[in-house]
Amino acid sequence: MPLTLNVDDYGYPLPPDSRRKLRALGIRTSKSFLRTCISLLMSVIGGFLRLGRKGRCSAPLRPPTFQPRRILVIRLDLIGDLVLSLTAVRALKRTYPEAEIDLLAMPASARIIAPEQDPDIAQLLTYDPNVWRRPKALVQLKNWREAIRVYRLLRRRRYDLALSVFGNWAAIIAVLSGAQRRVGFGHESYPGFMTDSVSGYHWAPGDHKHEVDYCLKLARAAGATTGPEARIPHLYIDPRARQAVEQLLSQEGVRDDRPVIACHVSSNNGQSKRWPAPYWATLIDRMTRDVQAHVVLTGAPDDLPLIADITRRLTGPAINLAGKTSLGQLAALLQRADLLISGDSGPMHIAAAVGTPLIAIHGPTDPAQSGPVSPSATVLRSDIWCSPCYNAKAPADCRFYTTQCMKNVTPSQVFEVVQEKLRERLRVSAGQEICE
Repeated sequence: MPLTLNVDDYGYPLPPDSRRKLRALGIRTSKSFLRTCISLLMSVIGGFLRLGRKGRCSAPLRPPTFQPRRILVIRLDLIGDLVLSLTAVRALKRTYPEAEIDLLAMPASARIIAPEQDPDIAQLLTYDPNVWRRPKALVQLKNWREAIRVYRLLRRRRYDLALSVFGNWAAIIAVLSGAQRRVGFGHESYPGFMTDSVSGYHWAPGDHKHEVDYCLKLARAAGATTGPEARIPHLYIDPRARQAVEQLLSQEGVRDDRPVIACHVSSNNGQSKRWPAPYWATLIDRMTRDVQAHVVLTGAPDDLPLIADITRRLTGPAINLAGKTSLGQLAALLQRADLLISGDSGPMHIAAAVGTPLIAIHGPTDPAQSGPVSPSATVLRSDIWCSPCYNAKAPADCRFYTTQCMKNVTPSQVFEVVQEKLRERLRVSAGQEICE
């Protein structure tokens, strides 16, 4: 299956023509104008909210002056960001053990959570506000029905506290939830929306804080106490997903006496976060040949063209499970694997949250802000002058259309770390002490 994308031999986008540049400029301009109009309207609403709170005295957000019965944590973002936001959920639950904590997430991302297995989450709620990005959404009844359904559900829960983890939509939903206290970064919401506004915002220029540190800063503003261990996210795995993965691997002929190495070759929000397709083929061939590994390719159905481009370059076997697992099963698969190799992606954070050793290849993104939070992770990157360049306002695509930062990380470099990780895994399995 050939690649349908306009890409070079490495799998990276080619420079756009003048028509595409003009179209992109028009889209950016119209979005900027629309955001300005919305901000003005929301600022007026925020002014009325602030007037309604004038003269009221609120107890400090900390035990024992604040004892919430129900807490809402809102994170409407990609899978990896949702996984990292679980650190705030855990911190709040440790601080307010009697409170019920609900998590509101995007439907596509929420499937990574196993609410029946997670003792810290009372209810997992889903909503996708991105349906309102197109004007025609305003005349579609199904969008209004879904919004009203979620609104009524949130109001019935009668939240004492809402944590708006990131973005304007989270702030709007925090207000609509009717929560008495609302915590979030003031610059990421609208004036007056947060009852307990936290200074700053995500990824300020020159700010090298990690995403989990932003999440925990909000949790602390809500009264939570955190330590170094709170920075490591944790995912609970559904036993049914684990069983389904074992069946899949058995059908593919996976043997227990050979290491299982998962490779996530794709990445959302920017093709430059992907390692070159020829490099993947070279590395996979070497892992199957030199360390006798079962290499498992993971991904969504949309990743199949990219995976096909890689597998046609292979001289040896690889197990392609892209599009064959649910998100919960992907988490179980990564927990089962001896090692994950990935670019900056959601599965990278999933692997860290289930305790799997991993190799993360970074280029346009800064690992200090979005890298894996795990003692079993190794980050590989090329420190060239223009990297990192990603600013979260646009997809992570190379402005020079070379993506040299990813090309500089060679298959031989990665394979050396693969060997180290597998040796370390064997020592742990044998119960031997690992000396640094």
